[in-house]
Amino acid sequence: MRILLILVASVSVQLTVAAETFELRDQDRVVFLGNSFFERALDHGYLELALTLRWPDKHLTFRNLGWDGDTVYGHARTGGRRRAVFGNPEEGFQRLVEHVNSLKPTVVFVAYGFNECFDGEVGLKPFRKGFQRLLRAVGEEKTRFVLVIPPLPQGEGAGIVCATLKRYGAVIREIADEGEHSVVDLMDPIRLQQGAGHFENGIHLSAFGYQQAAEAMVRQLSLPAAEDRLSSQVEESLRRAIVAKNTLYYHRWRPRNDAFVYGERKDEQKIAQTEPAKFEPFIAKQEALIRKLLKP
Repeated sequence: MRILLILVASVSVQLTVAAETFELRDQDRVVFLGNSFFERALDHGYLELALTLRWPDKHLTFRNLGWDGDTVYGHARTGGRRRAVFGNPEEGFQRLVEHVNSLKPTVVFVAYGFNECFDGEVGLKPFRKGFQRLLRAVGEEKTRFVLVIPPLPQGEGAGIVCATLKRYGAVIREIADEGEHSVVDLMDPIRLQQGAGHFENGIHLSAFGYQQAAEAMVRQLSLPAAEDRLSSQVEESLRRAIVAKNTLYYHRWRPRNDAFVYGERKDEQKIAQTEPAKFEPFIAKQEALIRKLLKP
């Protein structure tokens, strides 16, 4: 009986370690999927920089699919001019899924929960169901997920939102435990104080806030120490190259002239529909620069 208990305990510990261990492997394709947390990360590059510096010799690709105001149901991706881009919410969700799957990601960071929390207590069950549906839709058997629990807002009136958001954060944690997914919990490590400079407006993180979020990610995922082979100036050049690459990809999949590419005027200028793909060589050039900067 004692031997059996020891074996059970050993297996339990191994499963816990397996669930918490995270690494990026050579040729990994990483997607950042979520709401404003990831779209606004485009302007700073700290999250991707932190990951890139940990595995400088591996060939990694990153694609940011964040969309301001989005939910696990794909609500923000349903509009467009006269609803000509995505149509109703279900069509928006399917377009989201198709986009992610077209990239064939091996790792997906998922950041949702803030916008959904305004549905209150009655939204908890739909949120759980929608989150799990999303993970099934964009993941395969070998896809590794990292679920991001959003930071708590600050400022006048934030207390009520924080209380509800904590409930949604608990649901995200439960989903992660059930699926043995990695978690980055930004509620505790970024328990932000007024005037600390973490937020731009009490809701969205500032550049400093994203730096702190990147450090929390490094700690919680137990990432290896970054190799001390790049100067601070080169690291800053690397971050800027990451931002430039992500900006190019943003315009590749969200063109400003979307009315001519996707919408009600797409029959007027057929050439416009070929233009987004022309960003690809420039994206590849930035990725080559990133790999060059990573060399000692």
